[in-house]
Amino acid sequence: MAETTNQFSSRAIAAALCFAVMGIILTEGQQDFLTECRKKLAPGQCGWQIGNELYTGNATVDQQCCSRLLDMGEKCHKELLKNYLSSPDHANINATEVWQRSDILWSRCSKISAHP
Repeated sequence: MAETTNQFSSRAIAAALCFAVMGIILTEGQQDFLTECRKKLAPGQCGWQIGNELYTGNATVDQQCCSRLLDMGEKCHKELLKNYLSSPDHANINATEVWQRSDILWSRCSKISAHP
């Protein structure tokens, strides 16, 4: 458990450094919020599944990850996506398509998940 926490902390620090280098300045509160959002998807492949679906359009998010996405909450989901899309490294991504896929994913997860 401690090793997983240390690995996650290292990734969170690396992500914060990447955002700072890319010129994306987040307040400490924003960084903390996004870190807590990411924790809700971990462990496993949910982040990868969600990213794959949003950026390729292939429906890859399974029911378990849909439940995690819904548990994370729409605000977390949208803020993580907004943060990701604001990176200069992702300027070539069609943000409109990604946001549309995000809405489709959220709707599909709401239907297939046993989430209240």
